[in-house]
Amino acid sequence: MRLEESRQEAWLCNHCSMCTQTVNDDSGFYRVCPVYEQLRFEDSSARGHNTIAFYLLNGTLKYSEDVARCIYDCTTCYACEEICKPLGNMMAQIGGGTSLKIMLPSVMNAFGAALDPVHSVQILEAMRADCVDLGLQPLPLKETAVNAGKEHNPYGEPHSSRFDWSRVLETPRTAEVALFAGCTASYRKQEIALATARILINSGVHFALLPEEWCCGSPLLRAGNVDVARKMIEHNVSMLRQKNIRQIITPCAECYMAINRDWPNVSGNLPFGVLHMSQLLARLMGAGRVKIRKRLNAKVVYHDPCHLGRAMGIYDEPRTVLNSIPGVKLAETYPTRHAAWCCGAGGGLKESNPELAVDIGLAKVPSIKGTGASILASSCPFCEAHFADVMEKAGERIQVRDLTELVAEAMGV
Repeated sequence: MRLEESRQEAWLCNHCSMCTQTVNDDSGFYRVCPVYEQLRFEDSSARGHNTIAFYLLNGTLKYSEDVARCIYDCTTCYACEEICKPLGNMMAQIGGGTSLKIMLPSVMNAFGAALDPVHSVQILEAMRADCVDLGLQPLPLKETAVNAGKEHNPYGEPHSSRFDWSRVLETPRTAEVALFAGCTASYRKQEIALATARILINSGVHFALLPEEWCCGSPLLRAGNVDVARKMIEHNVSMLRQKNIRQIITPCAECYMAINRDWPNVSGNLPFGVLHMSQLLARLMGAGRVKIRKRLNAKVVYHDPCHLGRAMGIYDEPRTVLNSIPGVKLAETYPTRHAAWCCGAGGGLKESNPELAVDIGLAKVPSIKGTGASILASSCPFCEAHFADVMEKAGERIQVRDLTELVAEAMGV
């Protein structure tokens, strides 16, 4: 079984309570596991998942529908791994502060002396891959994989309509820079793709849109559909190589994480770099290339996408961009940054258990309202789409906007 590849990781978990119990310390955590907070069963936490993995590996437990249900009740938000970082949390406890906690892993890695957390998400995804092989995957996620195999996107929309949103634009088909819009921005949140492209055009960035773009593979990998994801990744890498792309820009947190972390695992070293749009925007604004023509005059609270923040360490750039927009007053929820509460939609949970996904998002609404902000901003199309559903369910009038939409509005494009 594929879980064998994560045997060592499963053995490293000492089954403490850090990833399950409420934490309130100098490192900023208030609650850790969003699913555990809702369901309150051990088998819905990282510690529970790691225990399941341990007994699957030693043969005293077998995969079943009940086991699969537990395994798929997870957003893969990485909060369990964040709280499991030994050196970072020790430094925070002795007064090292949040910045040092975030910086410490990279410093220690440079000296080959880091104490890594237990990679609980890796263990979980390996068990999900086994569930796929055994036919135990939830039906909605099976359908997602079928859609990706047929139309190269998890929504099952015609591949031919992937760039319908760009018909109002004039963009080249060849360039060294490519805009990798991603599936959610292309099919469900086209305003994000359009805002991204217009910002690039008006900031003098020469880029191409590539009709051959397929799903980045991340939604498939998170759900355990390893083989289908590999096809998506191999196609994309081959296509980008053939077109001599040197730089990818994406507005999607999921795509950014996949290209950085997953694609090299499948295709080796990549001949191109990748920037999340928040990173590029911070650079363009710093260079004076983004021409702001309008004050927004709004209090904005930023939601850290799990796969951009905890997974990839990008916290400052989106805030730099928001603080650069005239009239924006930036607010913070508690917890925030590395301890930010998940939106609830990741890891396939929005497809496999949509009610639970919304409940997790609803749990963040009081902290958002507490800031007094009229706009909730994020840097992930999937987060925006989900929070729109959450705010509707909560009966709140807080606008949900992507970072690119706010910048495009301030630019008047």
